[in-house]
Amino acid sequence: MISHPAPTVVRRATRAVALTPAVLLLAATPALAAPPEQWATPPEVSPLNFLIVLVLIPGALFLLITLLAWLPSLGKSEQGYHPGSSWHNEPEWFGGPRDGLRKADEVAPETLETSGGRGGSSGRW
Repeated sequence: MISHPAPTVVRRATRAVALTPAVLLLAATPALAAPPEQWATPPEVSPLNFLIVLVLIPGALFLLITLLAWLPSLGKSEQGYHPGSSWHNEPEWFGGPRDGLRKADEVAPETLETSGGRGGSSGRW
């Protein structure tokens, strides 16, 4: 295997991409200036208030959303499909005729005459 050195443009582009996070990090540093004297000093935040606002409220919202997502399935019986068991319900066809497979099998004679046959992927041309 023969390796050729990368062109200068590729090496420079690689260095620029590699240094981009460092440049962005330096640009995002906070200002070192002191706040103006007219600004009031913010009140101290107690550890309990910190825990309530940043831990307990988001945790409670998470539990509430989880409960609301589980609520519809809590009232249902265990008659749904389980992997490995046979399917006991009617077949589903999403986006098909509203009357199901029976309606799909009923084809009007004028439709067959104008389309040249039933069609499909039978391979008979």
